[in-house]
Amino acid sequence: MNQLITDKIVSAGLKRSNLPRIHVAGYGDVIKLKEEIPVSLPDLSSLRDFGGCYIVHGRYLLHAARLKSLAFASMIDLNPLPEFLAAADALRADQPRTRIETIQGDFRNPSMFMSLKPTDAALLYEVLLHQENYMEVLRNVVSCTHRFVCIAQPCIREELFVLPSAAVLLQFYDEALKELLRDGSFWPKESRTEQFNPAFWMWGHTTSHLIDIMHGLGWGLVEGTVVDNVCGRWWEYPLLVFARQQN
Repeated sequence: MNQLITDKIVSAGLKRSNLPRIHVAGYGDVIKLKEEIPVSLPDLSSLRDFGGCYIVHGRYLLHAARLKSLAFASMIDLNPLPEFLAAADALRADQPRTRIETIQGDFRNPSMFMSLKPTDAALLYEVLLHQENYMEVLRNVVSCTHRFVCIAQPCIREELFVLPSAAVLLQFYDEALKELLRDGSFWPKESRTEQFNPAFWMWGHTTSHLIDIMHGLGWGLVEGTVVDNVCGRWWEYPLLVFARQQN
């Protein structure tokens, strides 16, 4: 592309995320930061975690339920692991007034949302990367969430794109490009696929892309921080809290 045209596009499209940036010692510190996000939300009585069983066994949901003495905590996961179920039972024993709901299912299915009890807040931690239609997932999540949506995940860096609010479909990239983007990240080596596979990374969202989508759904960013050094040179890790905007 002609450099003059590129420069004009960059100067005209200045809308990029300009959030506070931090460095941490490692991903363990990011886990702790993610854990504290729902705990910091004001007047929270109910929380739902979408897909939060993998690896962390519902840590973010149950930590908030315990510290906030939530009335209702809901987990939706395709595979509610035994470790999560045991931890949920332990919390029930300690806090019998906290109702813990476990739904085994795929929240890619829009019909699942028809019967969900609304919650004050929702967690979407590292799940939008795997959604064939993440717009539909976000629209359904906000339909059953009253006040806050928390998003945390690796995002591809803004400086790789001339235009703001960009996203790219990673799943069908050439292997050499995938390997380059994996350098220093925790994007695992995956088998080649010629059709959408939600078990693998699909998307490289930019932080501004996620912010603009939520804006379009009627939600504004109220808290945001970007971790710079936990997912390689091509990625950043935003921690984002959105609140429903009043009409």
